[in-house]
Amino acid sequence: MPPKVIGPKRAIAMELLLFLAYAFFSASWMVGSIITTDMAQEFGVYTIPSSVNNAISAAKILGNFVAAWILLKLGPKHTVSLSCLLTCAVVAGAFSTSFPFFIITRFLLGFGGAVLMICMTPYVVYCFEPKQQPIFIGLNNAGPNTGNLIALLSVTAVRGWLGSWRSVILFYGIFSVIFLILWLCLGKSYPIAEKSKEALPASQTVYRYRDGLREPFLYKFIFTMTGRLVMYTVMLYLFPLNPDFTVDAQFISLMIALTGIPGTLIGIVLAKKLHRQIYLFRFSGVAQSLLFFIMLLTPSAAVATVCAILLGFVIFISTPSLFTLPARLPGATPQKVAVILTLYWTGAYLLQMVVYALVVHLANTISWQTAMIFTALYSLTFLVGTFLLPDFDRPEGTPPPKGGDEAEEAT
Repeated sequence: MPPKVIGPKRAIAMELLLFLAYAFFSASWMVGSIITTDMAQEFGVYTIPSSVNNAISAAKILGNFVAAWILLKLGPKHTVSLSCLLTCAVVAGAFSTSFPFFIITRFLLGFGGAVLMICMTPYVVYCFEPKQQPIFIGLNNAGPNTGNLIALLSVTAVRGWLGSWRSVILFYGIFSVIFLILWLCLGKSYPIAEKSKEALPASQTVYRYRDGLREPFLYKFIFTMTGRLVMYTVMLYLFPLNPDFTVDAQFISLMIALTGIPGTLIGIVLAKKLHRQIYLFRFSGVAQSLLFFIMLLTPSAAVATVCAILLGFVIFISTPSLFTLPARLPGATPQKVAVILTLYWTGAYLLQMVVYALVVHLANTISWQTAMIFTALYSLTFLVGTFLLPDFDRPEGTPPPKGGDEAEEAT
C-alpha cells in the first residue's frame, strides 16, 4: 500500500463529503425522472421519453469504463473534482432551451456520477484500516438509496414551494455545486500505485484493465450481483407503474428503498462481527428471492407490505460485506480496486440494461405478472453466485491481511 499522506480526521471529512456528493447525484437523477412529464410537455414531447433515464444509464456505462483510466491520469483529487463538476451539469439543465440540450446535461450528470462512484472505494482502501473499511464501504453503498429517499420524500414539497420543474431541478443541482466547492477546499490526493520493489525507484506497479480482465473474481462478482441489481432497478423505476398490484405499487417501492438504509447499517455491524461472511451472502440470496416471490404471489395486501419492508433489509444487509471483497483480493491497492470496480460496474450495467429491457418488453407485450416473475427468477443468480465467490474467511488456513496464499488460492 502507498504511504499514508491523509490524516484520520481529514479522511473522515473527505469520506462524508464523497458520500453526500453521491447521494445528491442520486437525488438529482431521481428528481429528473419524477419531473419528466412536466419537462417533456414544455418541449412539445407528449409521450414519456425514455431517453431521459437512458442518457444517464449510457453515461454511467461509459463513465464506469473510463473511470480507472481517468483516475490514473488525473490522480484521485482531480478525478473527484472532475466528477463533481460534471454532476453540476444538472444546473445547466434547469436553463435548457431545447430537449436535446436537456438530454446532454443528463448524460453529463450520469457520467460524473459514475466516475465519482468508482473513486469512493479506492479512497476507503487507502485511508482506512481493513477493520474500518466495511463501515465506510457500507456507507458509500447507502449513498444511492439515501439520495433516492431524499428525492422521494422531499420533491412534492419542493415542487409545491418552487412551482416549475426548472426551479426544482436547480434546487437539487445547487447542492452539487456546494459539494464541488467543499471538495476543492478539503479534498486531498494520494499516491495512486505502489512502488515496485524490483523496479527502479521512480517506477510504479500499474494494474491495468487487461490485468482486471484476467481476474476470475470479476466474472463471478458480475454474475452474482446482476440478479440483485436488476431486481432493485425494476422495483425502484418500473414497479411503481404497475397498475394492478395488490397494494399501491409506489408505496411498495418506497418501503423497499426506505428499509434499505437500516438494512445497510445492520450490514455494517455484521460485516465487522461475522466470522464467515459467505453465510450472510447466502442467507441474503435465499431471503430476497423468497420474499420477492411471496410478495408477487400473495393476494393479501398485509403480507405483500410486510414482504416489501423485509425485502429492503435483506437486499442491503450483505452489501457492506460484498463490496469489501475487491479490497480483499491479493495485492489490493487503491488502483487495483478502482480497475476491478470499473470493469465490474461496466459489465453489470450493460447486462442490467439488456435484462431490464426484456422485463419492460414482457410487461408491455404479455403481462406485469409475467415480467415480475421473470425478475424474481433472474434474482436467483445472486444465490447461485454466492457459491462461486471466494470465501476469504474459511477456517482452514489463515485469512491473508494483505494478499496471502489463501486469498490467491481463493480467487
